[in-house]
Amino acid sequence: MAEIRPKDVLAALASFQAATGIYPLKEGHIQDVAVETHASGAEINVHVDDTWGNAAPADEDREALRRFLKARFPEICTVRVILRSKEQAATARKLAKPGPTPPRTPVGVKMIAVVSGKGGVGKSTVSIHLAHALAQLGYRTAILDCDIYGFSIPDLLQLRDPVQSRGRQLIPPRAHAIDVMSMKFFVEGNDPVMWRGPMLGKAIRQMREDTLWNDPQYMVLDLPPGTGDTAIDVHQYFPQASALLVTTPDANASRAAQRAGHMALNMDRKLLGVVENMSYWTCPDCGNPSYPLGRGGADSVAASLHIPVLAKIPWVFQNDVGVSGLAPEESLVRDLYRDLAHTMIQMDSTTNPRLPTTEQRG
Repeated sequence: MAEIRPKDVLAALASFQAATGIYPLKEGHIQDVAVETHASGAEINVHVDDTWGNAAPADEDREALRRFLKARFPEICTVRVILRSKEQAATARKLAKPGPTPPRTPVGVKMIAVVSGKGGVGKSTVSIHLAHALAQLGYRTAILDCDIYGFSIPDLLQLRDPVQSRGRQLIPPRAHAIDVMSMKFFVEGNDPVMWRGPMLGKAIRQMREDTLWNDPQYMVLDLPPGTGDTAIDVHQYFPQASALLVTTPDANASRAAQRAGHMALNMDRKLLGVVENMSYWTCPDCGNPSYPLGRGGADSVAASLHIPVLAKIPWVFQNDVGVSGLAPEESLVRDLYRDLAHTMIQMDSTTNPRLPTTEQRG
């Protein structure tokens, strides 16, 4: 499926005529368009003025706009038409002014960017388990949820505490001894985020620089999936981060992971290795493994990019998951993530003297 860009949607809307006879785009009533890609398919979100002429847009006009875009882009699974006042739109445009520089990387912190070629492979699940394992090993750890449009870290951690503030700085909520910052904390309910590049950068910069982190030694970055503009932009905000690829065993996911890996290499990222999530399932009765998504995905990614396979994580079904969203404490999955965390530490110990060795911590 060809990528649908906001400018493609705006070009299509130029010919849309509402049931009441007006052309909303030509008359300036279309404020913003965002295209979000998820595992279930792509979505279009359209912000429109809450007043067209002297009245709110009629329900039939909004429905006609949805039908129009669905007809023009049949591969889209959802079209949302969201009302917003012109005053709110003006405020959003002021916030959208780009900052002068990428976010500063604090001296000594090791940043691990968890990336994937497509959504739905468990990238965020890998992020929280890796961060939890590092924290369990005694390292000050943080997660920055950089997936502005598809944030999920707070929900996976069942984190309900609000963000507190001290002056102009943010105090991050904590879960399992991990500092957590996410766009989720600044959005009402499940509303979509209607921000483009400049605002995206400003949001990430503020979350990174205006947060009173607990002097983290490791920061796990949950990056947007894919190789589009959003993923590239977020990569550029963290030039010193190393990348950890996540894939599933199936061929489609592994090919997408290879593209994400090549993108990271083209941006001079250090590729640490690849994690294969949902690698296999072990029958609880006979103990034999089965492979619902096939086999060999991580191996093909590793061979293509000349990087190691660092872990193969089995399926964890919902009824096996603890209330926090993490796998049960006494489980093979936890052991595998502890091994992965140890590998991350060993990879970094020769280049980051700020991190204590096991002997120094013990």
